[in-house]
Amino acid sequence: MLVPKRTLNYFQFYSTKYIVIFLCTIFFIYTELGLAPRLQNIKFKLDNPHISKSYIEDEVIGGWECIILSVLISSIVVFWYCTIGTPSLRKTISRYNNNIHEAIEASYDDDDDDDNDMETYSSVRWVQNKYVHFLHLSLICLLMVITINGAMTNSLKLIIGNFRPDFLARCQPKPLDDEQASVDGYYGLDICQQPNKYILIEGLKSTPSGHSSFITAGLGFLFVWQSKFIVGHYLKHVWCLVLIVIVMIERITDHRHHWYDVLSGSLLGWLIIWACWRNVFTKQLKRRSLLPAPVTASMD
Repeated sequence: MLVPKRTLNYFQFYSTKYIVIFLCTIFFIYTELGLAPRLQNIKFKLDNPHISKSYIEDEVIGGWECIILSVLISSIVVFWYCTIGTPSLRKTISRYNNNIHEAIEASYDDDDDDDNDMETYSSVRWVQNKYVHFLHLSLICLLMVITINGAMTNSLKLIIGNFRPDFLARCQPKPLDDEQASVDGYYGLDICQQPNKYILIEGLKSTPSGHSSFITAGLGFLFVWQSKFIVGHYLKHVWCLVLIVIVMIERITDHRHHWYDVLSGSLLGWLIIWACWRNVFTKQLKRRSLLPAPVTASMD
């Protein structure tokens, strides 16, 4: 058998989570590139101060920079602690280590010959490594947080369709004479002269802030993860929260979002962290699985 049974069973145990990560990734890409907010019956005033900010083309923290901060840094830190920095991890009580070996040994078929057993046992020894298993769990949780957050954020942006603070600058409304002026002061997208439709449509995706939700999802998860599993006081990981606040402030100063956009985006990120953490880590401690959680928040 190309894939040892024990290895296959191990990954099958988490198959639902893999599917969630995959589907949310596809949905995020589709909504990001293939869908736009509702464009019908959109009305706005040309003298609305809340959407009259200037359009700043060069953002301080762009999309790729946000991805690097939220996803790449979090993944690197988790990977480092689970491979090189293992002495800094809070060690679990001994029963978890015992359960790992019991689960592996109990799962072998009695009718398998000894040679096959030894070959299978040797081929899945990496699974028994508590740090490898913990790295796997941590990355699953992080990817679930990131992808679910992306799907939820884009869905809300499309449903709400709120104006960005720089919408009028994006719109570039054409000059209107007295005959073309609206009686009630409201106008539609037909007066916009913006040649770049992408810039115009992006002006309708203010709520919630994607940068705020993503940076919170990535670095917020990393803050919780380090506070739970790394030896020492949680305040030494406060740099994660500082970076989150910096990105949130930048989105306001770059006229990309209103204050309530960044707060709602950050709140969404924290809620998704809470839900995914309960699903991956909390449930792992409450049930006897193929490989129980090797590292917990419990200290020796």
